[in-house]
Amino acid sequence: MKQVKEITPYRMTDICSGVKKNKKVIEYFLTMCVAAVEAKKPWHVIQKIKNRMNRMESCNKFWTMERYEASRVKLLVRTYLCRDKFCQNCRNMKQYVLKQQYLPYLEKYKHSLYHVVLTVPDCTGDKLKETIRRMTDCFKTLVRYLTGNITVKGIDFKQYGFKGCIRSLEIKVNKDKYQPHYHIVAVFDNPDIVANKHINNMFSSFNDRLFSDFESMIQRIWWLLINKQRLTYDSIFSDTAKYHRYDCIIDKCEADGYDNLFGYMIKNFSTDIQYMEYDNFTTLYHALDRVKQIQGSGVFYNNKAKADDSDYTEQEYNDIADYIVADEQPVTASEPLSRLVKDTEYRYIKAKGDITKK
Repeated sequence: MKQVKEITPYRMTDICSGVKKNKKVIEYFLTMCVAAVEAKKPWHVIQKIKNRMNRMESCNKFWTMERYEASRVKLLVRTYLCRDKFCQNCRNMKQYVLKQQYLPYLEKYKHSLYHVVLTVPDCTGDKLKETIRRMTDCFKTLVRYLTGNITVKGIDFKQYGFKGCIRSLEIKVNKDKYQPHYHIVAVFDNPDIVANKHINNMFSSFNDRLFSDFESMIQRIWWLLINKQRLTYDSIFSDTAKYHRYDCIIDKCEADGYDNLFGYMIKNFSTDIQYMEYDNFTTLYHALDRVKQIQGSGVFYNNKAKADDSDYTEQEYNDIADYIVADEQPVTASEPLSRLVKDTEYRYIKAKGDITKK
């Protein structure tokens, strides 16, 4: 059962700071909207930009509170969230929610979990959308090979015991270059996939890393898939294969190894969206349209915890009562965050997993 917790002044200030940082993104939305009007884009394109801008302007602006005057306590009931991938606060909220949704399922396989990273070369903004689409298609094909639904003569993929995975898209931004890559938590019943790491190849020089036979094979397969080459035993293990591969690392997933999986989709040097330039914003806006950050397959397909109920449970209200010094009836009102963050007279509490939870 979730416990009632206090919303600390630090957390309140942090959310208020996120709202301020969103102003730059809102300016970018407005600039994009004006450009779309001048270019005589279709009405639905312009309206979509307007809607996202308006939702972000309203995000966390007002909090609905139950005020207990005698106890000097305010209970957060709800706040409007825009849930935009560019929103500073909603990114934090989404990270927390994703963890709560998937962690129960990951715990079932904690002894067979592996952290996999698949990369492709950096690309320019005009190639980002195409690159992400290609990665999505190729990853689906890779999963089909690992499950044995597609076979390669001479290779028994089923021996690795692949049961399923959760893959997360991450994009690092460095000026006009973009590095899309996947962080994956996968279930393999065969621990030999990371045993005897003895191969020194073109990616070892970055951190003196050695690779297992399985890692080396996946590096080559990933290159073949991305470059639309046919997978055969000879194409995977040919003499020239060592020169044509993309980086792939696989390690046993540690207890704290979920952070990358549930990290932000968009990252730059500071991981702070306020430093994103307008050109980066427009590139990512178009490239990530209808793109899912998290996707499960196999034993993780369509596995999500149920969302919290909109009403408080009886136990939660009993916990809330511990903060109340008298049997008083609350007064419900919507209050602006800008005023709440300056208010030191009341104690703020919550009882649900919302944006205020870190």
